[in-house]
Amino acid sequence: MSTTEATSYYNSLLSSASSTTTTTAMESSSSTTSLTSEDFLTLLLAEIQYQDPTEPMDNAEMVSQLTGYSQLDQLTSINEQLTDLTDSLTSVTASNSLDYIGKTVVAEGSTISKANGVVSSLGFTLDEDAASVTVNVYNSTGDIMTTETLSDLAEGSYTYQWDGLDTDGDDADDGIYSVIFTALDSSGASVSSSTTASGTVTGLTMTSDGVALTLSDGRSVNLVDVISVSS
Repeated sequence: MSTTEATSYYNSLLSSASSTTTTTAMESSSSTTSLTSEDFLTLLLAEIQYQDPTEPMDNAEMVSQLTGYSQLDQLTSINEQLTDLTDSLTSVTASNSLDYIGKTVVAEGSTISKANGVVSSLGFTLDEDAASVTVNVYNSTGDIMTTETLSDLAEGSYTYQWDGLDTDGDDADDGIYSVIFTALDSSGASVSSSTTASGTVTGLTMTSDGVALTLSDGRSVNLVDVISVSS
């Protein structure tokens, strides 16, 4: 077989392997378009088998392809091990999180809940003295429900309590609302602030961000954001 024919045959095998991989992936509802290490080795052996004896494969090219195969195989193995490790850690984290149920937690968070006329409070901390603190409450669609301005607050921690009324003085619907604080000092410079949510843990869920703890008022906080826990 000539070099041209060998190259054509090699490309044909590559195309066939890619097509087979894609078809198999579609049948198994998997979205992969990459060749496996077995496909790579099959193609390499085919290239050696059908090479032109008068123009054999270059040794350096052979070593390069074998090295590539070895690296691909190792990376595949590492990826599988990392996946198994991640699954194990997730399982352990979820199991340990069960200890939080029934306990009161304080966690970084910026949401409040309104249910049956009861509105949860939100803690906020100022890193410096603030001449003014503007508080905006947003609903789930991003609309401002109300805006309040607090004046002359010293550095320290406070509790914000929304009355549950919108800008027209009407009762807001039950639900989860987001609160954003904007603090300024006497010269108009921004003052750093942080917010915390607290409540009793009644359940937990697994999310893309990890374990989320569900509070008794319907809010949820990420496990990694928990600051303190009490019975």
